[in-house]
Amino acid sequence: MSGNSEASFTSSGLRIVRIDVIPVTVPRRGVFHLQRGASDAVSPFTVVRITTDEGVVGYGESVTRTRQLHTVLTDHLTEVLVGCSAFDVVGVHRRIDAVETLVTERREHWSPIRAAVDMALYDIQGRYLDVPVHHLLGGKQRDRIETVKNIGIGTAEEAAERGRAFVELGYRVLKVRVGADHRADMERLAAVRAAVDDSVLLRVDANEAWDAQVAVARIADLHRFGLEAVEQPCRHSDLRGLAHVVRRSPVPVIVDESLWSLGDTVNIFAAEAADVAHLYIGKCGGIHPVMRIAAVVDGFAKSLTFGERVPLGISEAAHAHVAAVQPTPGYPHALSYDLNEHDLLVEPLRRDGAHLVVPDGPGLGVQVDEDKLEFYRWAGP
Repeated sequence: MSGNSEASFTSSGLRIVRIDVIPVTVPRRGVFHLQRGASDAVSPFTVVRITTDEGVVGYGESVTRTRQLHTVLTDHLTEVLVGCSAFDVVGVHRRIDAVETLVTERREHWSPIRAAVDMALYDIQGRYLDVPVHHLLGGKQRDRIETVKNIGIGTAEEAAERGRAFVELGYRVLKVRVGADHRADMERLAAVRAAVDDSVLLRVDANEAWDAQVAVARIADLHRFGLEAVEQPCRHSDLRGLAHVVRRSPVPVIVDESLWSLGDTVNIFAAEAADVAHLYIGKCGGIHPVMRIAAVVDGFAKSLTFGERVPLGISEAAHAHVAAVQPTPGYPHALSYDLNEHDLLVEPLRRDGAHLVVPDGPGLGVQVDEDKLEFYRWAGP
């Protein structure tokens, strides 16, 4: 810790003096398939390293599949963020809002990059005060969080084999992708159900594949296999259709692609178009906005689940902190991917079977491997 006296804090405000933007491409050990195609063969992330005037350094990261998105920071934001206090998260977001609105005429296009900046600021705050981020967010309510394991679209035999192996590792909820071929979906879920104990629940994710009428029929067919929930059955913008499904579904409906912002959250739950919100720090713009969204979801008496698109270690740690402070555990979280060749950490996050252990070290509680960060740096097109 660099020091936390009142005099030191008020005189400097822990000001940002440097922002390093490091796009990385980490190969994956494999891919998984969903109805709209295969996942990437690499994890395209951007790591942001922020240094303050007192030498405290924090890290954030987010998936940036649009490879030039990282240039938003260097081209538009670095100049307006240098000099800001690392404790002024609201002010930093307001500055990003102003620039993003000027450049794109609306917000949320830059959510992944602003999420990486936001994450780094919380990391700095925790390191400076020598406390974990979950202390800054209200205090952790659990030491570990339950995760769900993902089964992609494949043959029934492959799905059954994966499901059996995941249950042996301790997973009690398996996520199965559906939507491309209903007969194949039925065969795949039947095979998984036959391969695992009846106490194991299956979450299906249609990734927007169905319209409302088809979704109701499909869910009724799949329900026999012991569903925990159905994720994103309809197009993200079809709140009327989602509400139709919610009224008729025998299991809870989770929204993912539909929910990016605080405004989305209000619109979705006011329309009774979901039972559960699936939140990613990257798509929602950071820890600060995710906490605001989570409070609104709680206000509607609905549930949460967290995840990210095959996260690396910094992002995974941030999600663990945010999930740990929620008043209720929510649904198991999609934070159990093991596809990345490396997580960019000196030591990976600890796991206990299907549970991710919440870090307790200062800041995000992880140490970034600078050698690996440089090794996986994206060289550009």
